[in-house]
Amino acid sequence: MRRIFGIDLRTLALFRIALGVTILWDLINRAQYLPFFYTDRGVMTRAQAIDWLAPERLSFHLMSGQVWVQAALLLIAGGIAVALIAGWRTRLMTVLSWVFLLSLQNRNPILLQGGDTLLLILLFWSIFLPLGARFSVDAALDSSQHDRRAGDTGYFSAATAAILLQASYVYFFGALLKTSPEWLPDGTAVYYALHLDSLATTAGIWFRQFEAVLHGLTYYVWFLELLTPLLLFSPVLHLPLRLTGQALLITMHIGFALFLFIGLFPVISICSLLLFTPGAVWDWLARRLDTEERTGLAIYYDGDCTFCYKVCLILRTFCLPAETPILRAQDDPEIRPLFEAEESWVVRDFDGRLVTKWSAVNLVLRRSPIFWPIGRLLDLRPLLAVCDRLYRVIGNNRLTLGGITARALPVRELRLQASRPATALVAALTLTVFYWNVLTLPKVSYEAPDVLAKVFHTVRLAQTWNMFAPHPARSDGWYVVPGALDDGTEVELFTDRRGRVSFDKPGHVVSYYGDYRMRKYFSRLPQDRYKSQLLNYARHLCRKWNRYGHGGERQLIRFQIYYMRETTQLGYAPDTLVRLHLANWRCFPDK
Repeated sequence: MRRIFGIDLRTLALFRIALGVTILWDLINRAQYLPFFYTDRGVMTRAQAIDWLAPERLSFHLMSGQVWVQAALLLIAGGIAVALIAGWRTRLMTVLSWVFLLSLQNRNPILLQGGDTLLLILLFWSIFLPLGARFSVDAALDSSQHDRRAGDTGYFSAATAAILLQASYVYFFGALLKTSPEWLPDGTAVYYALHLDSLATTAGIWFRQFEAVLHGLTYYVWFLELLTPLLLFSPVLHLPLRLTGQALLITMHIGFALFLFIGLFPVISICSLLLFTPGAVWDWLARRLDTEERTGLAIYYDGDCTFCYKVCLILRTFCLPAETPILRAQDDPEIRPLFEAEESWVVRDFDGRLVTKWSAVNLVLRRSPIFWPIGRLLDLRPLLAVCDRLYRVIGNNRLTLGGITARALPVRELRLQASRPATALVAALTLTVFYWNVLTLPKVSYEAPDVLAKVFHTVRLAQTWNMFAPHPARSDGWYVVPGALDDGTEVELFTDRRGRVSFDKPGHVVSYYGDYRMRKYFSRLPQDRYKSQLLNYARHLCRKWNRYGHGGERQLIRFQIYYMRETTQLGYAPDTLVRLHLANWRCFPDK
């Protein structure tokens, strides 16, 4: 059990960093369209959101509809993600990241896709994991680090089993939900997916000409997803099968990213697959990286400066082997004269050379397998001069910095094992999540109890891995929104152009939408269940033109919304095109 469902602490560190970077990437992406999706200037005002959202969709992003408030919330979430990447107060930052992401997703759920659900669920399970046990600020300042330095890096708990199983459900249950003939026996699912012009990238459009290859890939994807549990959890040939399964799944997602414009879904999925990296990989890397140049360093600090000691601990954690000695400069008769003369910490290189001040910082950075480019860059003479001045400023304010770090960076014991109540909760939730996934299968007629459904929808553990299931969509399209100003001028509101309105297909539909969240939003508006959101979009167009977008120019009076739906045909036959009239709208009903 420990070998199959355990996770190496170094793997958890890699996962933490990948998780934090993915959250930052997601926030930056959302910031592009912040007024459009998250403010009262956009397509869902707070009043409209409160009226439409289910009661369990809790969101403090609804506290204000102003752009600056939403921007501030995104910046706070970004700061929390940076702290998570660094591993500072890791468990608290994990909880806060989950809370902020939950609130943000609940603000406008029409934008969400399977990757968003997976990201939030991964954050939830991460709350119960020691993500900061390695390669983190928390690990650097762990008061028990000396006991753990040579200890076992393997870690097993109910939470490691829960998150590994969760990562596999995306594929296993996803395969079981792909029940249409397009997957088996026809093998046409990839053909249909790559013929969705709003999804296919330039590479995807080129690749879809190879029909036989598309058939083979359809069977490959389905069987790979179905066999994922066997590859990742097999007790027989465990290590080679796990590495093989991990590599196959990651390359599959790289293929998705190359050929389909599906946003962060491949990135989030790869992030989840990193959890399966075995400790043997890290041991192999350590043997390769722990050269004499890296292992031969020694660090000497001012023994009267607690701030200096903490900086040395952090630098060692992120740049050097854990066995690198950190010693008081005052206690070494060879080092002490140089320490006092330079008023600086001292780093002894593997060849005995002694380095001080910022040059010593650069030496440590250059010995890092990750940060060595930064060390090389900062060694350039102009930058080194600036950094030396910075070093003097820091050195002159060590007492002040010591007081700040005493509160912000305390040395404390890092607990790895969760409490018994937390372990019992995780175990219960693990079984319940499996039960929930079983209930999503097409031939299962049972439904989850109302209490369980409310709880799962509130904390967003509710999940259905039905991407391209039961079959890929066979149609997509583009919008044409012809309108008229009060002086009779014709405008096209979707592209914000004046003059004759054209219903012709855009040259590249992916570029026409501009962003995968915009595509997701507009792909749902023609559906009956989103009729109210279509009306909200119409109201937004009036506000955008008459109140916000064009100031004193002519007023928008009326417009129509058309969706040009294009349906894919097999055998590369021409697509069928239907013009759907979705709405007539008057901005001023009395005119």
